Amino acid sequence: MADLNEVREMFRGELKTMLEDRDQKSTDLGEQIEHLKTKSAKDAADIMGRIDGTSADIEKLTAAIDAHEKKMAAFGPGAPGKTLGQQFVESDEWKSKATTQQPTTVMLEMKDILNSGQIANGVSRSVLVPEQQSGLVNPPTLDLRIRSLIPAGATASNSIRSIVEKGFTNNAAVVAEGGLKPKSELTFGEEIVPVEKIAHRFRVSMEVLDDAPMMRSYIDGRGRYGLLLKEEDYLLNGSAAADGLLDVAKPYAADSITDYTPATLVDDIRVAKLQVRKALYPASGVVLNPEDWAAIELLKSTEGSYLFSSVTSGATPTLWGMPVVQSDSMPAGTFLVGAFSLGAQIWDRMGMTVRASTEDGDNFSENMVTILFEKRLALEVNRPEAFVHKTAA
Repeated sequence: MADLNEVREMFRGELKTMLEDRDQKSTDLGEQIEHLKTKSAKDAADIMGRIDGTSADIEKLTAAIDAHEKKMAAFGPGAPGKTLGQQFVESDEWKSKATTQQPTTVMLEMKDILNSGQIANGVSRSVLVPEQQSGLVNPPTLDLRIRSLIPAGATASNSIRSIVEKGFTNNAAVVAEGGLKPKSELTFGEEIVPVEKIAHRFRVSMEVLDDAPMMRSYIDGRGRYGLLLKEEDYLLNGSAAADGLLDVAKPYAADSITDYTPATLVDDIRVAKLQVRKALYPASGVVLNPEDWAAIELLKSTEGSYLFSSVTSGATPTLWGMPVVQSDSMPAGTFLVGAFSLGAQIWDRMGMTVRASTEDGDNFSENMVTILFEKRLALEVNRPEAFVHKTAA
């Protein structure tokens, strides 16, 4: 076991170094973008080249980190791929209280495995890893990855004060010696983003308390997934009290490129990437409905061969150098392109909390247990121009 622990520590050390490298690259990218804003078009070519190079380095590091995390998943309990259900049934709180012999209430706040270790520095990563099932088979779930595009931090408040750039008029000009310098206009607005709660509950047989594998299955296959499915919708579409990414994104402008008329969805996505770039932000992802991604995979040349995919292996979900996130929360025929790592921020107030109680409603007399899942978070979009959204025709 000592050898296995040494391997785990080696992997963790290597991963820490890779994440620190990516953190530094992201910091460099932000500084380069800010520096670019102070330069004229004549002097900006060199900085634009460095921005392209830094963005490419970040993409390479992200791919290497994903591959490294998959390797780590193979090394037992210390790996970051442990599911929420595993964490719950292996906790001391569960082991000491879970029983059908007496009334029970168990509450445990779980570490968020979608953004484990992620900090609010413009770097996003996902640590979801495939899990080998044994015995119980969880129901099929969708791949939820919008959260993995956005950096996440922690807050102790019930609201986030966000300073949003509302407009920029660039009047910079060449000025003769002693001449009056022109005045540019830069306006900001303040917005208060509320921390909101996402929750749901369900009742199951009391015997689940005595069956740890079954409890784990319910937590992973029903509770956790249902909560994250709603979180996915919240990040895109917002709520009655707060805007989502689609609410604040800029409308798609097909004329962003001169003397070119986009003819396909793939063309539109490339033009939207340019539109984000013209706002001086490097686009880092695109969100599509699964139907639209399927249509792209099925595109054929005039000779009948597939342009993007192989019928045996499919296509890597990437377009124009950007990862493609398929989301059922995105309506068919629409898409979102954005600089997710620079334009938005998730603030977690409370990680996913699991409660199991026999003292809810008629549970005692009916031999049932209520399992409650909830989490609190806020989405801050401080650079709306970093996102471009096209709606269905």
